[in-house]
Amino acid sequence: MNILITGASRGIGLATAKQLAKKGHNVGLFATNTATLEQAIKDKSFKKSVKKHQVITGQLDVTQPNSWDNAINQMLERFGGIDVLINNTGVLVSGALPTTDLDEQLSLIDVNCKGVLIGCHKLAPYLADSNDGKIINVSSASAIYGQPEVANYAASKFFVRGLTEGLNIEYAKQSIKVIDVMPLWVKSDMTADINVTSVERLGINLTVNDVAKTLCKLTTRPNRKLKSVHYTVGMPAKAFQTLAQITPNPLIRWVNTKIGAK
Repeated sequence: MNILITGASRGIGLATAKQLAKKGHNVGLFATNTATLEQAIKDKSFKKSVKKHQVITGQLDVTQPNSWDNAINQMLERFGGIDVLINNTGVLVSGALPTTDLDEQLSLIDVNCKGVLIGCHKLAPYLADSNDGKIINVSSASAIYGQPEVANYAASKFFVRGLTEGLNIEYAKQSIKVIDVMPLWVKSDMTADINVTSVERLGINLTVNDVAKTLCKLTTRPNRKLKSVHYTVGMPAKAFQTLAQITPNPLIRWVNTKIGAK
């Protein structure tokens, strides 16, 4: 399979690229920082892929349509097509909203929402040509119910959730499967310095490899076997999702207040 991964220079994106490369897939790692990418593919996980010319790297600013065009052209020139887009790029700003930098919050919306939207828009014609074309958006368990101290981040993941649900129906006509993954907090560079009450109470129990394992399975699974739209990662996220489906909103709000509010 030919797989384009955004935000692939570190964290979940890089961990996923390593696992897919080991399985012999053609992988395109894209991120804003190409120097970091070049360093990343020196890892032994990519040794065989590099020798076989099954891995490429490239610069991609997900908020810029022209940057997407360049990434797509790189994939087509090397691999001849694209089967899967893993929309992984994302940023996080934490803290009580009025105490945070507004420009950073607006930039978060650009990356987490606009970036995912552009990718879904740009890749559709190419994925339609694949036998198992799919888009996997990296969402979050914060899209199950809005979270204090990361309210804007949670809102951006609600956007991803809604977009995924709508396109899962819309793109079915083109035989493109659109799904998302919804992990709880993941131990990564993005959460290294986070100061959020829900983290203090629940901890961070997932690793990037945990999420990468799920992404790898979903990427390589035939579309006909992908029966769900949302795939949680880890038992706490699964429990929260199940609770949200069967519990009245006032009780869900109370649970989230106990977990995430000071």
